[in-house]
Amino acid sequence: MARRRLLATIAPAIFWLGLIVVGGLALYGTRPPAAVNASAPPDVFSAARAMTHLAEIAKKPHPIGSDEAARVRDYLVAKLTELGGETHVEQGIGSVHYARNIHAGLVNNIVATFRGTSNSRATLLAAHYDSVPEGPGAADDGAGIVTLLEVIRALRAGPPMKNDLIVLFTDGEEARGLLGAQAFTASHPDLADKIGLVVNLEARGSSGPGLMFETSNENGALIREFARSAPYPMATSLMAAIYKLLPNDTDFTIFKAAGVTGLNFAFLETYEGYHTWLDTIENLDPRSVQHLGANVLGITRHFGNLAASASKAPDLVYFNWFGSRLWIYPVWLAWIVALLTPILFGYACVRLGPASGLTFLGVAAGFGSFFLQLLVMIGGSFAALALARLLVGEFLEADTFSNQLLFAGIMAIAFGFAIGSQRILTRKFGVINLAAGQLFTLSLLTIILCWFLIGGSYVLQWPLASAMLGTVLALRVPDRIRPHCLFVFLIPALLILVPLIYMFFVALTFTYLAVTVAALLLTVLLAMAVVFFDRLTKQLTVTLTVVLLVSVLLIAAGSHLTVRSSKHPRRDSLIYSVNADQNKAKWVSYDDAPDSWTAGILGSTVRRQVDAAYTAGLERPVLSSDAILTSLTPPSAVVSADTTTDGVRILKLHVSSTRGARSLLVRLSRELNLQAAAWNDHVESLEYDSKIKGPWTLRFYNLPPEGVSLELRFSAPKPIQLRLADSTPGLPRIQPLSPRPDDTTPGYGSDLTLVERVYEF
Repeated sequence: MARRRLLATIAPAIFWLGLIVVGGLALYGTRPPAAVNASAPPDVFSAARAMTHLAEIAKKPHPIGSDEAARVRDYLVAKLTELGGETHVEQGIGSVHYARNIHAGLVNNIVATFRGTSNSRATLLAAHYDSVPEGPGAADDGAGIVTLLEVIRALRAGPPMKNDLIVLFTDGEEARGLLGAQAFTASHPDLADKIGLVVNLEARGSSGPGLMFETSNENGALIREFARSAPYPMATSLMAAIYKLLPNDTDFTIFKAAGVTGLNFAFLETYEGYHTWLDTIENLDPRSVQHLGANVLGITRHFGNLAASASKAPDLVYFNWFGSRLWIYPVWLAWIVALLTPILFGYACVRLGPASGLTFLGVAAGFGSFFLQLLVMIGGSFAALALARLLVGEFLEADTFSNQLLFAGIMAIAFGFAIGSQRILTRKFGVINLAAGQLFTLSLLTIILCWFLIGGSYVLQWPLASAMLGTVLALRVPDRIRPHCLFVFLIPALLILVPLIYMFFVALTFTYLAVTVAALLLTVLLAMAVVFFDRLTKQLTVTLTVVLLVSVLLIAAGSHLTVRSSKHPRRDSLIYSVNADQNKAKWVSYDDAPDSWTAGILGSTVRRQVDAAYTAGLERPVLSSDAILTSLTPPSAVVSADTTTDGVRILKLHVSSTRGARSLLVRLSRELNLQAAAWNDHVESLEYDSKIKGPWTLRFYNLPPEGVSLELRFSAPKPIQLRLADSTPGLPRIQPLSPRPDDTTPGYGSDLTLVERVYEF
């Protein structure tokens, strides 16, 4: 008897430990494989061998048009040639427009072809070799470049492939327009006919698994071939479905638009270093490189020997069950499961109803209680996040260890609120009514998810099917083994939902949106195990006390580690802007408020306001203050032709930088009815949309010394004003500028010198 009481006392603690262990294993299963050292067999991918190239590639920032980019390009051409590729540099103009932005630039793409024995359709491997001006780009996209170099080396060490292999290192990907990929596809209009598969590599951090997050359309056959050929496939149709809804772009966007079948890979974790000086070799996780490389090597070998490329087939639902095990099935199966599961569960409820205490009104109340639980979870998480911000002040960037602890503590508090409210609801409506009602709610949500986002249907339907089966079986087994039954059938939900919560935290960064998504998924987890958690929280006061203590410890630890340093710097911005018309200069910052460094330059009392004369016409609130004027000549614009035909004025200009700047910016009035624009005769036709606010913005990157031509077509014969600015990296060494402290780093678009002049034509 005493032993039975002891087991009853410690059983909740054992089950809580079991939940933590299974959740931990679910996260562990998403980790990339161990890096392989340089002594591995020659036909095996080795991250250690791959990363030796980074010593040359990621020495310094190498943005488009820079001398450092030219040095990196020469290194890559030499290496590809050494590996046996027919290598050349394709120079061209990449041009793209979206909304009221027209971006163009002179790009230098590196192309190498490795001939197969009997080519049918080639495989194209792509990554971009330019970095942002703010960082050396060891991960973005140095990791992609060195991965492909090592993949080629490993392929050449093995038997020759049947199909040709084309390697493309694009230029100008970071120039807000994917310019290299644009130029390449424009100069190869038959790309879809010649390329059987394109594999693009990217990075949005410095660590984490190499996720296959995007595919071409009609990916059914492609996904099956991917699962066969990649040794560590890590992918979900949810990621692909969500990515279609986002405005984010990579070079793969251009290849996809050209009709090429393909796969897009990236790792996302340690976002703190993205586009900053922290994107270094030391901060790049070799395991992420190994994950990318091993998969790309397997895929390339597989497709390199296929007689025909993967045919188009309807999209599939796919996800990782545990680790890199990929489950794949057709959309029709998702619909069958979504519709059949609640019918079978409803039948079981009718059969078990009289004996188990189920009532129609009770189940209906349980159905609605899910949304009440969701409000409690979101409200609790928001309150905890607001409290954490009050205690900590300024969080570090994204998924740092400190933020992981804070996030876990915040969600634990929200979970505690939800457990408490659930106990109140079970006492009022009965635990089985609450459980059945919330499971029916999840069934409805699954059907809605199938309708609007079929690729994400697996998130609910398989955990739900398991939870329903577990609930029905638990009602038919002896009470002493009921918790064990419920726990076993909760495992699928833990394996799917726990990694997903962390993935959204990483992808969305530490924001209210990430907390909202986590709250939704935790509410789903709780709804799938109402009976189980009801058994675990019989001693509610003890449970909530423990949850509160754990939350406090997590938040306290996270707060203690939230310290700005050279490893965790604050991103800020500072620009030196000269207005040649006013013969004045200002310091400008796009930050919300000055930090300790920028305050010493801008002044501590500076306030945000529009200062369009020093932001090249951008009507956005900035921090600005007067600066010492240095002698910098403005860019030049000279009319080469000016005609009007049928009410359309065609103005041709020759624009150049008199001080050797490589980036040029033109802004035109928002009222201008601009119909087309062309940099160096690359015409972009435009449609005026009054709903789009803001001025027209035209940029040219990698400006040649002789300048470029700009053609504007608009229905306004009267004079127009044109703001012309050029920019160079770096800030002038003038007072009160002081060296940047170690605990700050330039944000994207910072540390520039801008010179502008207004022209009227």
